[in-house]
Amino acid sequence: MFKTDDKLIQICLAVSYAILALYAIINYFNPEYIISQYSSLESNDTNRFFLGWYGMMNFGAVAGLIYMGYKGLDRAYFTYAIPLAALFVVWTYMGQASLPEDQQNFTAMGLFVINLVALIIARVRGLGGLDFTKAENMWGTSDKLCQTIFTIGLIGQAFFVVQYIVAPGSFIEQTPGLEASDVAQRFVMGLMFFSLAWTIALLYQLRTGYSMSLIVTSLVISTMFMCTMLNFYASGSVQDGGNTFLSVNIIGNFLGSLIVFFRLQSQH
Repeated sequence: MFKTDDKLIQICLAVSYAILALYAIINYFNPEYIISQYSSLESNDTNRFFLGWYGMMNFGAVAGLIYMGYKGLDRAYFTYAIPLAALFVVWTYMGQASLPEDQQNFTAMGLFVINLVALIIARVRGLGGLDFTKAENMWGTSDKLCQTIFTIGLIGQAFFVVQYIVAPGSFIEQTPGLEASDVAQRFVMGLMFFSLAWTIALLYQLRTGYSMSLIVTSLVISTMFMCTMLNFYASGSVQDGGNTFLSVNIIGNFLGSLIVFFRLQSQH
């Protein structure tokens, strides 16, 4: 598994898989359980929306781990997963520390710390030091269409990070049906951390070459987002036309991930 006989690496990545899969399943399929565990979370559509979003992102990370299980360790996957894990340790601590002591629940933070440590151990033992060797071509491919899609993806992720820094409340304001609150704003910060981790990973791939494990991660995430969006529209859950910018991004990410996967997977 992971094309290594190192049992510690296998155990660490199995632990990461278990934590990510647990939160993916609960957040996406049973957000009410998470809400019931935190007194600061109200049972409303806004919180369920964000928890579902986090669940889909975790499903993507699980898919990347499964792909590495068959194909072997991938440096680029860790450039996404480790910064994201570290950011979410900070994010969870900030959220709980801002609450009264009797409302704090650091269970998630404990699991996130375990996930971070497990990923770091697997990365160091399996791949050694950092490697920024430049690929022969930009993004590691001569396929111009794929290069363009990767570049647009990098710009899009970086744009969301900048937009959050400039106007933290804009995402909620632009999305009909979402209620503005301190909790919702913390969730938006988490979304920004996802984009920041993707920006780091894409910059790494820009220099060293694309990563199939991250392409698979992106494809699973974008497919789930696309299906969820279509379900929302079909069920009439979208209010006032929804967030047009978000809808365009979901469609673009889905098509882009689909194209690069089928154009590049045959080489692996």
